[in-house]
Amino acid sequence: MIRVVVGGATGRLGSLICNSVRQQKDMQLVGGIVSQAGGHAGGEIAPGVLAFGADQIAEALANADVYLDATSASAAEQNLLRVPSLGVNCVVGTTGLSEDFLKRFEGLVAENDISAVVTPNFSVGVNVFWKMCGVLAAVLEEYDVEIIETHHDKKKDAPSGTALKAAQIVSEVTGIEKMIHGRSGVTGARGREIGIHSIRAGDVVGEHTIIFAGNKERIELTHRAHSREAFAEGAVTAIRWVSARRDSKVHSMAEVLGL
Repeated sequence: MIRVVVGGATGRLGSLICNSVRQQKDMQLVGGIVSQAGGHAGGEIAPGVLAFGADQIAEALANADVYLDATSASAAEQNLLRVPSLGVNCVVGTTGLSEDFLKRFEGLVAENDISAVVTPNFSVGVNVFWKMCGVLAAVLEEYDVEIIETHHDKKKDAPSGTALKAAQIVSEVTGIEKMIHGRSGVTGARGREIGIHSIRAGDVVGEHTIIFAGNKERIELTHRAHSREAFAEGAVTAIRWVSARRDSKVHSMAEVLGL
């Protein structure tokens, strides 16, 4: 039985992941980490499953095999630095994490002989989308590239982690380093750059489009998330995959899915 603690257990995604974990025959939800301010620490997130505040991480993870973080970037960067020393494997789906933090976390994973999965998006479809971004970039190396992402009006970070990951993949394949986040004024002719544009409106779960445009044609590749359950299902897959590993490495969702 894989014993799981979910950080951000009362959030939009975290609550779905908790429900998904509870439905698995090989998993047990043994705790949740919630906001000290309004997350009802000390209560229950499910029958018999306690909610702990961030200052009680050691207590919450005492009987856990995997900790999944679906909090905010600021909370994750504090919580996750304390988890590796507790010997608990990690799955991280929080976006907006800094490069400095990710390097520190990778070092802690290696030092404490645990394993982790870090991804901006758990969705199977999104990970296939990223794979195809690389394939298209390799073939259409001289085409202009623009990325447009749309999310609900309560999303805190922009651009989305999924859009930034797509841009990173294209950059690594093509060597384009310059990234433009929106444009205004007299910009002149575009140079060798990747344009990234964010829309925040309504209750859109998530939509990402990458455009490869030449002088006589263009290709548009789009992923649309209809339900956050797609992310929760991917998270459960990542939990199961990482649970038995002890290789001192940080892995991607592409590795989990065999992409």
